[in-house]
Amino acid sequence: MKKWIAESVAALAVTVTTVGGVQVAALSPAQAAPAHGVVTKAETTAIAPLSYKLNLTGQRQQTNYYCVPASGSMSLSTFGFKVSQAILAKKMKTTTSGTSGKNATPVLNAYVKSRGYMYTSVTDVVGNPVRLMSRVSNNVGVLHRAPTIAVWMEQLPWNKGKVKGTKVGHAIIAYGYNSLKGTITVYDPWKPTGGTHTISAKTLAGVLQSAGGMRYISKL
Repeated sequence: MKKWIAESVAALAVTVTTVGGVQVAALSPAQAAPAHGVVTKAETTAIAPLSYKLNLTGQRQQTNYYCVPASGSMSLSTFGFKVSQAILAKKMKTTTSGTSGKNATPVLNAYVKSRGYMYTSVTDVVGNPVRLMSRVSNNVGVLHRAPTIAVWMEQLPWNKGKVKGTKVGHAIIAYGYNSLKGTITVYDPWKPTGGTHTISAKTLAGVLQSAGGMRYISKL
């Protein structure tokens, strides 16, 4: 735990100051950089609280294969969009086998582009809890948006022994974090075991899908 705190603070904080009585850490340009390689002025000067949680209304997926539409709907709600899972599923060409990332990302971007944002699939968070915490704290703590997270469903702690198969693709969202404790708060739309869960960044980073662990949100 001490090692985690040291690594987290080093990655998140260039300086720690007090704003309105709350300790906050300034993200370094390297940690705040969007996946597409462009560092915006807003991100290089961003101040991320050491912990933050969005006010989110959770959704359970309406079918066994609506995890991406459900997570996408929750993520878009943090931009002020109210879009049903069924509409997103149609636009994302969801089938009974699920939703592909190449179909989901453009649909999400079609909504947020007009507001000056974009989603980008990133893999640098896979197996890297410090990088994962940095990206989540930027999206949640600075931008106040909830990114979608791509995981292997059966490897999530609350699904151990409850989900058949290996490398079962699944989508959840991150909407809170505590960088000093090294934890991330997620909402899992799966009905039997989902809902709000707090998980260590180390554990979450270890169950991310290698092809695209997170849809990182950045400003255009």
